[in-house]
Amino acid sequence: PPPPPPPPSTAPQQTPPPASHASGSTEPFGRAARVPSAPGARREREGRAAVEGALRRHLRREGEPHEPLLIFPEGSITNGAGLMRFARGAFRLGEEVQPVALRVTCPLPLAHDTLTSSLPRNFARALFQPWHVAEVTLLPAVAPAPAEAAEETAARTAALIAAELGVPATRW
Repeated sequence: PPPPPPPPSTAPQQTPPPASHASGSTEPFGRAARVPSAPGARREREGRAAVEGALRRHLRREGEPHEPLLIFPEGSITNGAGLMRFARGAFRLGEEVQPVALRVTCPLPLAHDTLTSSLPRNFARALFQPWHVAEVTLLPAVAPAPAEAAEETAARTAALIAAELGVPATRW
């Protein structure tokens, strides 16, 4: 005779994600947004490689004075409640970076919500501010440790700036 069936499990059953989220991703387009063969992905890779190559050539020019690079690794401005995750591109160059903590305040209580407001709305609010106060703090230079990934150097740099500004360094 065949063996008896196993007793029913009391563990909660996992339902598979919808087809558009088959990868477990929370992105609306699932894996297609990250698959290298997706339309535009090749151009994006080529564009990033071209920018990285130009930055490397700029940094490696021997005997010529060159301007320092100014890169905003957050890629955007925020409302000041936290520091967004740094893009690793600037840190992939393997060079020492000079972190700068930038705090901008406005004299009037006009709320800026850069994440949900449109560019024209933020621009209009800025026009009604008679001035802005910018506080710039130069922090100790950060050099990548031997065999440290760009993501780790970026996270160390973000933590340093976040501590100076008194805000959390987020992973978003």
